[in-house]
Amino acid sequence: MPPKPKSPAKGKKGKLSKAEKERLKKEEAERKLQEEEEARLKAEQEERERLERERLEREERERIEAAESQRHCAEVAELKSILEGNKNALYNMHEQRRSKAKWDRYMQCSGSPDPTIAPEINTYINLWKEDTQKSGIDVVLEESKQTLALIAELEFLIEDMPEEKCDESMVERYRETIVELQNLLTIKLDEATCILLKDASSMADSETGNLQLVKSNPVINMMLWGNLTKNPRFKSFEFEEQHFIFELPKQLALTDIAIRIIHTKYDHFSHLCRTFWPKKKKKPQTPPEEDVHGMEEKMDEGQGAAGESEEKEDGEKEGGEEEVEEKAEEPTEEKENTEDKGDENGEGAETSATQKEGEPGEGDGDAVVEEEDEEDEDELDDLDDEDTVDMRAYQVLGGVVHFDLLCLPPQPKQVKSWLMTQVTMDELKRVPYAADSNKLGLSLSGNMTMTMGQTLDPKAVANAAAAAEALGAPPVGVTLKLPDNVLFSEEPQMAYWSHDRKQWRLDGFVDVKFDEESRMLSFKTVNFGPLACIQDKHINMPFQSWELRPIGADHARFTIIAAIIEAEIEIKGPLCCFKQTADSDFRSELDAIRGKWMEPRELIKVLKNTGVNLFPEDDSKKYVSISEKDPDVENGLYQQMALTASHFAYSWSKWNTESGTERIILQGCEKLEDDIPLDRKEEWALLMVSRERAMKLKMTEYEEEFSDVHAEGSQVRLGRMGITDGE
Repeated sequence: MPPKPKSPAKGKKGKLSKAEKERLKKEEAERKLQEEEEARLKAEQEERERLERERLEREERERIEAAESQRHCAEVAELKSILEGNKNALYNMHEQRRSKAKWDRYMQCSGSPDPTIAPEINTYINLWKEDTQKSGIDVVLEESKQTLALIAELEFLIEDMPEEKCDESMVERYRETIVELQNLLTIKLDEATCILLKDASSMADSETGNLQLVKSNPVINMMLWGNLTKNPRFKSFEFEEQHFIFELPKQLALTDIAIRIIHTKYDHFSHLCRTFWPKKKKKPQTPPEEDVHGMEEKMDEGQGAAGESEEKEDGEKEGGEEEVEEKAEEPTEEKENTEDKGDENGEGAETSATQKEGEPGEGDGDAVVEEEDEEDEDELDDLDDEDTVDMRAYQVLGGVVHFDLLCLPPQPKQVKSWLMTQVTMDELKRVPYAADSNKLGLSLSGNMTMTMGQTLDPKAVANAAAAAEALGAPPVGVTLKLPDNVLFSEEPQMAYWSHDRKQWRLDGFVDVKFDEESRMLSFKTVNFGPLACIQDKHINMPFQSWELRPIGADHARFTIIAAIIEAEIEIKGPLCCFKQTADSDFRSELDAIRGKWMEPRELIKVLKNTGVNLFPEDDSKKYVSISEKDPDVENGLYQQMALTASHFAYSWSKWNTESGTERIILQGCEKLEDDIPLDRKEEWALLMVSRERAMKLKMTEYEEEFSDVHAEGSQVRLGRMGITDGE
């Protein structure tokens, strides 16, 4: 069989010629050039499309802004008219209310003095202070109602005084009158207590042999216990109906003492604290024009003298420096001589020196007061420590408990048919419990000052109590029930009032225990005097969310989900009503205020006193971490929300904290019918408000990234939803 012919292409590749290689390279280069040209043309086309798109968007935005600017003037004029009308109507309403209250006060025939008229209130104070016939406890408790009513009337007048009519001298006079009335009430309660203690033996309890007395009215509850038997086995006593128990150490059980407890629903101490009132912002003082011109002339002269001095030789410069040093030493010597003369001449010389050096003339009286206040604040700041309560951050809740250790006066003795009574001063004497109260306070507190919700180490408590007992004054045990109409969101913290420092303090309390179910609070202390429970003012801040929904014309519902409580405030016309949301925990402490309609100022005051503080103040940002915004933009937005709240719903937005200080982000939704629930996500739009414009955003609340592109077809409002920057 003949062999098969070999295939010429099998196993070998044909080699390309040089011409073919050149041709392939040329084709590859042409292909690359063509691809690059296509890519360049495509990029140019995309760039032209992008520029065209941006041009169209810019033209559309300019068209919208131009159209808005045409409407802006007319709308702003109309808005100004509406706001001015609302402002005047509100002002006239308050003026009519004030005039009616003033007329009703004038037409009263109750014999109550007018606290705003100095002669009348001074006569009332002096007559009651000097009237010894009105010193009985029943009479004092009855008369205290009128005194407290006068104090409340003055406090209301101060709060209700419009800013444009605010007279600082009048406000200061009202506050001085309030302090005088408060002191008068304290004096009369002390006089009534002194009368009771002098005749304690006739009112002694048949079983214990000690004085056990309770007197009260709706605002003041006084409990009095007198140690008549001096039983060494005595340990504690309980006022059962008042739910108050105190435990005395053996040293006190064997002495002539009395314990007085006065539980008041009011607090007459906190306003005396330096930290109670917000600090006023200092206004920069501008020098008169004459002084400015004089300073400029001196500066010009100084510059000319400086130019001449540069031309002097080095030796002259050194001599000039020595002369300057000698002149600088002369005032120091003169000052020392002046001080020496002041010491020799006495107080008159000191006064004159002070007037010359530190005090301005008579026309600068306000500046003197401001300088003195600043110096006093600096001095008090040096005395503050960690145990001082900052009344801008905390508030007193549940009233004040006056826990006083008193001296029991000698009792009348029956000798046959004679009743012998030792004559003593008609003055209530308080017993100093410790020879060195500072040491006792430190021994009980030390490093154990409690913060809200903190529990002390039992070993530390035992060591502190042992140290206090070694100093001769073991701590006194106290157990009391907190009021049922006050909400404590955290474990209560005790504080006592320091009369010397005029401040609430935390030191001197150990073994503090609180039973939330029974609302019984127990502690041990060496502090006698005014005691109170305090709570953080900002415990419900910052808010988790908020929502404002319309119900009808001039009728809306404001819901706040705070840090602890969920509150609902219904607004209808000039009145407000507090409610709790359906999903929130029911709190029995709020029964007294739930569902009651009242004016906004009264509602705020009642809620704060109940322990529900949902109202931040100007300096609250110091104590709460918030996303601060431009106050002008905020206030302008609040005005617009108030105007449209009858038909628009507003709610919080998570993007507000990430939008900076110049922009405010919130959700909004138009509500034309009362029965629309507004619970669907797509019904809510995202709104952005700044100093320049207000607009609806294209994005929604539930997107992952923020974008400030406005929604298509929506209008862009200039100047804070129609409010100009100048307003």
